[in-house]
Amino acid sequence: MESRHIALVGFYGRGNFGDDCYAVLLALALGQAGHSVSVFRLSEAYSKPFGLATTSTSEELLDGADLLLWGGGGLLVRWPDLLYRAMFPGVAGEFHKLVARAMQKGIPLAACSVGGDGSCPRRLTPAYKEHFARSAAFMTVRNPQDLPTLERFGVRGAAFPDLMWRAGERLTLPDSVPGGMRIGFDIYPSTVLRRFAPSLLPALKEVANRRPDCRFFFIDSTNAGSRPYRGLGRFIRGSNVASYQFSDLENDLRFLASLDLLVSSRLHTPMLALQFGVPVISLLAERKTSLLFSNLGLHCLSFGRDRVSELRCLLSS
Repeated sequence: MESRHIALVGFYGRGNFGDDCYAVLLALALGQAGHSVSVFRLSEAYSKPFGLATTSTSEELLDGADLLLWGGGGLLVRWPDLLYRAMFPGVAGEFHKLVARAMQKGIPLAACSVGGDGSCPRRLTPAYKEHFARSAAFMTVRNPQDLPTLERFGVRGAAFPDLMWRAGERLTLPDSVPGGMRIGFDIYPSTVLRRFAPSLLPALKEVANRRPDCRFFFIDSTNAGSRPYRGLGRFIRGSNVASYQFSDLENDLRFLASLDLLVSSRLHTPMLALQFGVPVISLLAERKTSLLFSNLGLHCLSFGRDRVSELRCLLSS
């Protein structure tokens, strides 16, 4: 196979653990296949240990590129424009210009292991998402329920298992760490508010008080180099309670492997934990995560706000 220069882009370098881990996995796989890769905006904390070439400008990224590849992330998830721009200032405009510049230069577009929530939206917002989808030569989606979205936007594609399931082939996954019961909670206060679950905080406080034999870790998977800690550890305290924020991929994987149970509203930390043999409960998850658990036959482990009391009893017993 002829070697190509791949410009790899995604929601990288903004602190999102799943996206940054995707960038590493995909860049390593492409490099092993004989291609050269330049990754857009991936932080040094993730790129340097693996010797990955990065750039922070679209001009450098596209210079000499044979393909612009979008790797991972919720490219097919629709966001309200105003909310997206408020949460991620300047990001939508930057991606829109990047896609437009690639097309002007005649660089083909493709996407690997991207996701939606199975809803097959009529439009994708912000606009760069639909612009990319309609212009892509080929895309793979992690859930078969998102194939109708590709059909709607006229792009050839296929369903392929989420790239994160291949982490064990590209990264050195640590062994589990023996010790007392360790339970991790990967949930943000903003998630509690959006899911209208005010009973969760007192429930978790009660569990921590009832189980002095357990250590509880309230996780923020946003990279510490991007944002300060935002986990539930700001509100729940105790001698058996600690906060943990991701900062280094190897250490973070080791931490996940050390857990005996992970309770998470996220998508990718549960996927890695499952690969370590760590049981997972999905709590207050977005539709894309609920869809994944359903596809895995684990819908019984997906807890909504109506099951907070059940979760409290389970963890207290």
